[in-house]
Amino acid sequence: MSKIMFVCTSCQARAPKWAGKCPQCGEWNTLEEKKESLPHTSKIAGSIKESYQIDSNQTGDSIRYTSSSSELDSVLGGGLSKGSLVLLSGEPGIGKSTLALQMSQWYANTDLDILYISGEEHRAQISGRAQRLGVNHENIRLLTENNFDDIFQSIEHSKADVVIIDSLSVLSSSSLDGVSGSISQIRLITESCMGLAKKSKKSIILIGHITKDGSIGGPKSLEHLVDVVLFLEGVRTENYRILRAFKNRFGPTDAVGIFRMESNGLIDMPNPGMEFIEPENFQLPGSALTLTLEGNRPILIEIEALTTVTKFGYPKRSSRGILSSKLDLLIAVMSKFTKSKLDSYDVYLNVARGLKITEPGVDLACIAALQSAKKGVSNGKTLYFGETSLTGVVKNVFLLEKRLYEAKKLGFDHAYIPDSYQGKVPKGMKCVRIKNIASL
Repeated sequence: MSKIMFVCTSCQARAPKWAGKCPQCGEWNTLEEKKESLPHTSKIAGSIKESYQIDSNQTGDSIRYTSSSSELDSVLGGGLSKGSLVLLSGEPGIGKSTLALQMSQWYANTDLDILYISGEEHRAQISGRAQRLGVNHENIRLLTENNFDDIFQSIEHSKADVVIIDSLSVLSSSSLDGVSGSISQIRLITESCMGLAKKSKKSIILIGHITKDGSIGGPKSLEHLVDVVLFLEGVRTENYRILRAFKNRFGPTDAVGIFRMESNGLIDMPNPGMEFIEPENFQLPGSALTLTLEGNRPILIEIEALTTVTKFGYPKRSSRGILSSKLDLLIAVMSKFTKSKLDSYDVYLNVARGLKITEPGVDLACIAALQSAKKGVSNGKTLYFGETSLTGVVKNVFLLEKRLYEAKKLGFDHAYIPDSYQGKVPKGMKCVRIKNIASL
């Protein structure tokens, strides 16, 4: 007994009836009619398997490969786990290929054998970029190929400890219909790499791309197939890059790596310090300082504000690095609970150096910057910490104690903090406690 199904040649999605557009991947004219045989019985066949108790003596720690980059090791939770599959993604032109090539050098520096596979560039291109980045270790082997069947055999018979594949979207296997980069090809290649990594104990790093909406290209299950998902982000007009772990089966996901992009590649920034602020702005009106959290790391940032009398009936509100809805909320709270009325003012708010902040712990700094711009008075070297509620109350923020000690280390000795904070205050640091923004 058989039934008629329509299967997409691009993503292998199945549909009960024909359509011009695949409902799964959106490709046109890819549904083909196929006959599928139905099972003769509904009984599920299988065998009984033995179950085990949880072994309390096992710590769960795996063998890790460390590199010469402390920032990379920190993001991975202490190093690259042996036999793991890692997906590295990011926007086009952000530096994924640069990071991948430098990773081969960083791991080779610790006496590991590296196989770098590129399906996008030929040998001369990679060699030229490697020379600029200082990648020249003798333990690095280079392979330029986009046929995954050949790549699979090459990896299986190589002596490499770490394999880097750049990139996932240009590879294809002859064992499956569909063009390179299609959902079915990406799924097959990822599943094959996962099986190979677990069987051979080789650590494999795949370079992926993101779609227009910012999600990782390929099937949604791709992120569930791999062990670790890394994302490289930054602003093209700035020289910093932030590496985040969105998923990590072998470590925490709150660690971030911060790098500086130079002509010779990415350089570790273990102590960003004053990297994201300009000290000469301390005495200017409209500026306020705070420490935000990137993962579990406090980073000193500057909030800039500008207020001008509106020339139109409806005042303009514009923000960069802060959600515009957050700016509207803060202006409403200020108008209700402070003497700084901004109803007839155009208001502009910016986070210096193109950083994007979503955490509520910077609310008080934003209000301080707006008040400073409105009054034309400088805030100086004062830090502001606190989340602002709709009732005007200043609430405590996450890991405030860690932020205060980092501020003291950077040379700051004056801060406004929520009155509800119960943690320790660094010695020699003057902290003014406030309950309501009216006290600011």
